[in-house]
Amino acid sequence: MLFSRLSRSASLKNRKQLAGFLFAMIVASLLGSLMAPGGLFSALLVASLLGSALFAYGGWLDFQSIRRAYDMAMLAAHDGFWEWDPLTKKLHVGTRLLEILGYREDFLPDTNAWLKLVHPEDIAIYNKAVAQHLKGENDFFYCEYRVLGSDANYRWIASRGLAVRDRNGKAYQMVGSVTDITDRRQHQEEMEFLAQHDALTGLPNRLLFAEHLQEALGLAKSSGKKLAVLFIDLDRFKNINDTLGHRAGDQLLQLVAQCLRSEMPSGCSLYRQGGDEFIVLITSINDAKEAVDTALLLKEKITAPLAGGENDFFTSASIGISIFPEDASDGETLLRHADTAMYEAKAAGGNAIRSHTPVMDQRVTFRMSLETRLRRALQEAQFELHYQPQVDATSGKLIGAEALIRWHDGENSIRPDQFIPVAEESGLIIPIGEWVIECAIAQIAAWRERFGEIPPIAINLSPRQFWRPSVSRHIIERMQAANLPSSALEVEITESVLLDADGGSIDELMQLRAAGIAIALDDFGTGYSSLSYLQRLPISTLKIDRSFINNLVLDDGSSGSEPLVRAIIAMAKSLSLSIVAEGVETQPQHRQLRTLGCDIIQGYLISRPLAATEFADKFLVDRSTQG
Repeated sequence: MLFSRLSRSASLKNRKQLAGFLFAMIVASLLGSLMAPGGLFSALLVASLLGSALFAYGGWLDFQSIRRAYDMAMLAAHDGFWEWDPLTKKLHVGTRLLEILGYREDFLPDTNAWLKLVHPEDIAIYNKAVAQHLKGENDFFYCEYRVLGSDANYRWIASRGLAVRDRNGKAYQMVGSVTDITDRRQHQEEMEFLAQHDALTGLPNRLLFAEHLQEALGLAKSSGKKLAVLFIDLDRFKNINDTLGHRAGDQLLQLVAQCLRSEMPSGCSLYRQGGDEFIVLITSINDAKEAVDTALLLKEKITAPLAGGENDFFTSASIGISIFPEDASDGETLLRHADTAMYEAKAAGGNAIRSHTPVMDQRVTFRMSLETRLRRALQEAQFELHYQPQVDATSGKLIGAEALIRWHDGENSIRPDQFIPVAEESGLIIPIGEWVIECAIAQIAAWRERFGEIPPIAINLSPRQFWRPSVSRHIIERMQAANLPSSALEVEITESVLLDADGGSIDELMQLRAAGIAIALDDFGTGYSSLSYLQRLPISTLKIDRSFINNLVLDDGSSGSEPLVRAIIAMAKSLSLSIVAEGVETQPQHRQLRTLGCDIIQGYLISRPLAATEFADKFLVDRSTQG
């Protein structure tokens, strides 16, 4: 009984000494009894003591065997063993636990020594977990925390254990094991980082922005301060991807992120919304001017040349601003209003800053309403093609005509410059473009059946129509189905199609040209094309944009755009291209264009776009007598 009680109260470290001490005592008593005069009773007592000693020693050997087996199990599991006395605070750790931390000798005699290794941020968590288990609040002890290793780096460990309690439930011993979970925690932290950060730039993403915005709104409401959201969109970013490749586009995004992050004023945080869009959260401002000043600073940084090794990038940005509480009281609306203001800046030509106003919301509502009405217009056949003639600049003879879409919504006529951009953004331009192809080809077939051969009719193709494959095959098949020669149709494209010069759009144009369908480049001079593109493209006609024609002849006698128009005509002639001047409205413009050598004119001076019947009556009946 004495041994049993002592062995329960003693630590594992002292039990071997205790058993040896008792065994020595029993042997000494046995020898003394044999040497002293006595009787049989003394001999029996000695035998009893010797048996108890042998039993105690056998128990100690069993304990050591179990202890070695447990240590081997911990080693096989790559776990470390520990034992702790909650009363004396004495600690014993196994060799495997020391190996996990990179130590060779046990220098951890008690709790205080262990706590010196625990990361300062984790001490409170560790102490709480231990206390809860000692109080019986948890069935077992478990805690994940960081411990300092011999290499001065912290390692994550998962420690688990169980308290041994007396009959009153008070813990007098805790034993357990430790697992190295550093790799798992690092992987977990990486996954958490990627879930909240953009992989390309390393910036916090829109999910983390939403969290920070909610926190900032709570602080702003309690303090009475204002905050601002800046929505940044890079101008013409698609041009970089299309001309230099997506790798260059990614590099530009990284450079912009680095530039803005390094120059970010205090109180501002930068996030990547996605694509070429960034968000700046300004957590505390006194007035809207501070937000505008910050936007001006950031716009200036973006417009500065960005050196990227193989490429030097030149870009600009459109920035929209929304202020709490003037523009919105919740985060979702605040971001949406900043986005709306950014689109206003982009619509103004880019490289601009716009602050949100209620009028902008009205325009957004109008655009949404317009998209809904456009979908209905497709179903209810509210569209119509009008035709504007193109005539020889010298003889006035009809050379061709351009088919232009018109939309009559009840008694209202919606201008193309209002609904075409909405159709482009919404993707409705695809079915609308298909309708234009079908309608124009059907009209050409009807006119040729009535009037015989007529000049070619031109249709406009949107850049988005080239995003879908086989637009050329669709046109060619429709022409063949209508039994029309390829010369009866012309296709007009804008310079934005040329930005995908290495993509499928050029192949589509080549197929049209190979089939004998002429191609005209519309609005020349307002886009981004170059002479190298013009030499590669299968175009036969250049159309000078009306903005140059408007300034061709000025009332004050100055040259206006005349030198530029002269250069465009000369360039086209050198490339054997025909020239069409759009938007010709006055006789002086006509005379000047004829002097400069322009081939064809189109505009209100000749005729406004006309409905099919009116166009036929005016320009197709008795054509042989014209000019």
